[in-house]
Amino acid sequence: MDVDALDAFLKIAELRSLSAVAKLYGQPKSTLSLRLKQLEGELGTELFLREGRALVLTEAGQTLRAHAADILGRCEAARMAVAETLDDASGMLRIGATGEFGTAFYSQMLFAFRRRYPKVQLDLSFFSPHTLYLPERQEMMDAIISWDDGNTARGGAEQLWADRFCLYASRDYLARMGEPTTPADLGNHQAVMFRQPSGPQPWLLQKDTEVASVLPRCDLFANEYWTVKYFAVAGEGIAYLPSFFTQIECERGDLMRVLPGWESAAQRVTLRVMRPSALSRRMGAFIDFCRDYFSPGYVFNGPRYYVETIVNPPEDTPRGDLP
Repeated sequence: MDVDALDAFLKIAELRSLSAVAKLYGQPKSTLSLRLKQLEGELGTELFLREGRALVLTEAGQTLRAHAADILGRCEAARMAVAETLDDASGMLRIGATGEFGTAFYSQMLFAFRRRYPKVQLDLSFFSPHTLYLPERQEMMDAIISWDDGNTARGGAEQLWADRFCLYASRDYLARMGEPTTPADLGNHQAVMFRQPSGPQPWLLQKDTEVASVLPRCDLFANEYWTVKYFAVAGEGIAYLPSFFTQIECERGDLMRVLPGWESAAQRVTLRVMRPSALSRRMGAFIDFCRDYFSPGYVFNGPRYYVETIVNPPEDTPRGDLP
């Protein structure tokens, strides 16, 4: 059964007119008519009856219509599967991730990937670290990217990159409260803290052979890092954040490093491929891209997000006077 004839049949069934199909799809009416006659001759029955100026499906035509859509769908799926092995990477790629830095980290990386492989469709899902590796989650994903949630111990995870958490505060805050010179001084300061499911995230710091674990005074907790960074930029206190996440704010002068030299241990970013023994072309392309993206010298060229200080009212401004 000719695929082009089936395609023409479905178009005619939808528009109920040879002339309408010819006009809409730019195909000669004579070609459409010939394909329809060939299909009817092969099947030994009429597929349309004419009612006035419209073509109406016969009972045989209605039966063929249901099968033709399925046949053409399977043909297209087969074509795409073969094209994937011969041509550029294409098709759907499902990525699971921990959601701490979705906009600033994953979105930026996947934007760059899409620019390189525009035929690949992406489905990105965020999960908390303690649910990311549940069996039902893994079955849904082609790969998982995570921030130091211990998956390297499971085996099969490739380290892509590492970063360290440091302490940051705004110039206004440090001018008002002074700069700490040792971890012990943090007890005299206000913090903006990230809240984990188990409680406030401790500030784990090290410098040479010295180690400190700090839980400072805090009136503001959030389980989302963008909120923590926002309040640090606004002068509400000191925040514990990864260095990549504060790069633009530090370059602009909206945040400053506190206790330089004190930082966390390296926090790993890892990639786990869920079915490594059956890599598709798009998955192979994604793995190669991730290695390139995190290699020294890679330059990102796309939208970047940061907290910008436009209005930072003085401390004595009445709340009712704020815009």
